[in-house]
Amino acid sequence: MAQVQAPTQAKDGWRTFSTEVENQNPTTLQWPEKIEGPTVWDGKYLEAHPDEWVYQLSNSEINEIDAAIKHFFTLNKELIFIDKASFPLPEFGKVLQRHKEILLQGRGFTLIRGFPINNYTREEQAAAFMGIGTHLGHRKTQNGKGHVLGHVKDISIGSLTKAVYDANDPTTRIYATRKAQPFHVDGTDIVGLLCLQVSQEGGQSSVISSHTVYNRLKEERPDIIELFKETWHWDKKGEHGPNDVPYLLAPPMTYYEDKLFTFYGPHFWETVPRLGIPVSDEKFEAMKYVQNLCEKEALEMWLEVGDMQFVHNHQILHARSAYKDSQELTRHLLRLWLIVPTEEGGWDMPFAKREGVYYYGVNHSVPLEAE
Repeated sequence: MAQVQAPTQAKDGWRTFSTEVENQNPTTLQWPEKIEGPTVWDGKYLEAHPDEWVYQLSNSEINEIDAAIKHFFTLNKELIFIDKASFPLPEFGKVLQRHKEILLQGRGFTLIRGFPINNYTREEQAAAFMGIGTHLGHRKTQNGKGHVLGHVKDISIGSLTKAVYDANDPTTRIYATRKAQPFHVDGTDIVGLLCLQVSQEGGQSSVISSHTVYNRLKEERPDIIELFKETWHWDKKGEHGPNDVPYLLAPPMTYYEDKLFTFYGPHFWETVPRLGIPVSDEKFEAMKYVQNLCEKEALEMWLEVGDMQFVHNHQILHARSAYKDSQELTRHLLRLWLIVPTEEGGWDMPFAKREGVYYYGVNHSVPLEAE
């Protein structure tokens, strides 16, 4: 079963970024001298204390997830329609609510380990991941094809699998290549990854609190913070409607309702010259400084088969090192983009519309292989 589809319905647009910054002029707000609290943490300390952020599933929790998978398939529903009701987790669901609080009100990331993912078919793997995701948020499309289940896998020219993209094309999304991903955020509230297979070499995952980054910049380079308050152009990589502009407008950092938001992606900024938009050496230098700072202080981790990593994009920058595949080991992760409305604990957005608009008007789909 390669793909299932459903007609478009109004469920996707909890966070649809506008082409203009709305609601405020962020440069006029009173920004903090220092951010304090659980959203600020030391990556190297946590790296040395995995017991503080790795959650090991118990046998009873594994059995409960297994029962939910079996229950879902007795309903004869397509994966696109999986929800909390069709994927019941009476006890582990309570654990996931605590993880949701950690994501939205605490350190902003979590890792769930120990699910025996290789015991299941691909469709069952997708059901497990999507079902668990429904207890954390609402699925959102991840690209112009309407995928609500993404595949982080090299499908570029020269890969060991079917080639779909040219890694050197500026419109190619980096997750579909073996290239290193610099520190960035994704265009959603929570991003989740499920590791199906590791690479032969490389592919290390890294996370850092953007609030920690802010504090460091305040000490070392306050000029970069001022630069990040300005509105930047971000390339949509060709994934936009025929009458829409090919870029987004948003500042890399915004302070709104006592929260620091980060909207940041080097690969979506450095290609805007192709749209006739000039870029500055000053911004390149700022991005290089931030990348070096993150590399020095981030928490680095290796995702194991069966690991589920979730990060809160508005306060976490994440990255991935370049990797190599082999015939025996081809790196492959499933990905979810999740939206959490404010009434469910999500952060109110400073530069987004909250409309029930589907992503570029395409059907939502659940591909079981990378495409």
